[in-house]
Formats: sequence, C-alpha cells, structure tokens
Amino acid sequence: MPPIVTEIWNALLVHPLVNLLVLADYFVHDFGLAVVIVTVAIRLALFPVFRAQVRSSRAMQELAPAMNDIKKKHGNDRAKLQQEQMKLYKERGINPIGGCLPMVVFFPVLFAMYAAFQQVGGLSGAHALTVEQLRDSVLWPFLQFTVADLPPDRTIDLTAHWLPWVSNLAQPDLAFFGLIGPLPIISSLLQLVASIQALPRNPVQTDDPTQRTMQSMTYYLPLITIVFFRTLASGVFIYYITTTIRHGMGPAPAMDPAAREHPDAGRQDDAGAGAGGDRRGRARHGGT
Repeated sequence: MPPIVTEIWNALLVHPLVNLLVLADYFVHDFGLAVVIVTVAIRLALFPVFRAQVRSSRAMQELAPAMNDIKKKHGNDRAKLQQEQMKLYKERGINPIGGCLPMVVFFPVLFAMYAAFQQVGGLSGAHALTVEQLRDSVLWPFLQFTVADLPPDRTIDLTAHWLPWVSNLAQPDLAFFGLIGPLPIISSLLQLVASIQALPRNPVQTDDPTQRTMQSMTYYLPLITIVFFRTLASGVFIYYITTTIRHGMGPAPAMDPAAREHPDAGRQDDAGAGAGGDRRGRARHGGT
C-alpha cells in the first residue's frame, strides 16, 4: 500500500480507533471491555444507518412476490427486466442498495480494528508501538493523560481478564489443540443465527439461481469464517461478536419504523380473530 494511502487510512480510521480504545481502557483497566465499549459506542453513533438497513430489508422482503412476477414475465429480456425492476423500486420508494449501507461501514471498521491491534499489539510480526511512540504519533494531545503514568518503553496491556485463556488480544484464539478457540466458534455461530434471523419468515419460493445462492451462503459463510479467519486477533473477534449480538437484538418496538407506521396492526388482527370466533360460536349455538 502506498505511504500516502497508509497515512490517510491511519488518520481517518486506525488512529482514532486506537485513541478510543486507549481511553476506554484507561477507565475500565481491561482492554477486552474497552473493545466492547468502543464497539457499542460505534453502533449507537451509526444507529440511523442500521435503522435504514432494517427499513430497506423489510421493504425488499415485501417486494419479493412482485419481483418474482416481473422475472417470470420479462426473464428473457434483461433490459426490460431491469427497467421494470427500477420502476417498481421507484413506485414503492425503495432504495435497492439501502441494505448495503451498514456493510460499507462495518467492514472498514473491522479492518481498522485489525490494523489497530497490529500496531498496538505487534500482530503478524509487526513491532508493537511503545507508550512513547503512541504519545508522539498516535494519541491526540488531549488524551495524553491516559498513558502519563506508564513507562515510555512499555507497550499497552492488551489483556482481557474475563477471557483467561487469551493472554493478549493481539494474538489469535487457538485454545483448542492450537487450531481454533472459543471466540472464532462463537463468532461463526452468532453469524449463522443473525443470518437466519434476517431471512423472511415466509420465504417466497423462487427458481432464481441468484436468490438460491444467497440463501445457501447463509449457511456457508459461518464455515468460511472458521476456516479462513480463525487466526485473526482475539480482539477483532470481540468486536465482531459484540457487533453481531447488538445487530441481532434489532430495534426496540418504539424505534421500529413498521411498528410506528402500523401501531394497531396487531390489535386489529386480534380483534378480527376474536370477532370471527364470536360469530362462529353464535352460529354453532343458533345465535344471531
């Protein structure tokens, strides 16, 4: 990577992330908890983006039957198919790339978290930054107090005291026979649960190979996470687990756009069911 790109990358994402982690660690004295706190703070700051994803995902799910009809009608005419799809999006007021916005944010922060551990913890053979180097080139002037009591030649303590099998969060979690550890496994399981939760409750049957591939990836991606990313820094997995758990919780009812737009939908359904039951009961007893 060219030096100018590295400098911009560090200035925009990596070094601000290091500053936040060091600040949180100063108060909680546990770098694992610091990662959790910073992750939650990032999620809260980006709540509007993730709320837009929820709206877009639900709208796309509701649009699936109409999209299938268009594909059946214009499947052999690619230009016409795209034209009708864009027309449908415009009529329904849907941005087809709205669901991708969180990923545009999530992955840069994930890579920045990896780079932060690489610099602070000496990941992948890199030299770990000392306190003096952090003061000189990374920490903002108003956060110098966070390392004021540490010796200049010392490095940041990257211990998570609540993860006794991990001695340094810059190192991979390979607790089981030196092959894999609990953190990568938990990450994969949470990814699977979150992916299943994101699927529509009543999926529309489709012959579209693209849709079938996307559905299959729901189950393949967690396996890919275990196989290819198990040697990432343990701290990166803490970030990923925290993000996935927070994402899996979903918006609270008061924040749920669908709940606000149709607050009486559930009550109307219940009332309708009750009315239907009363009518059936009267019919059986000869009532009116």
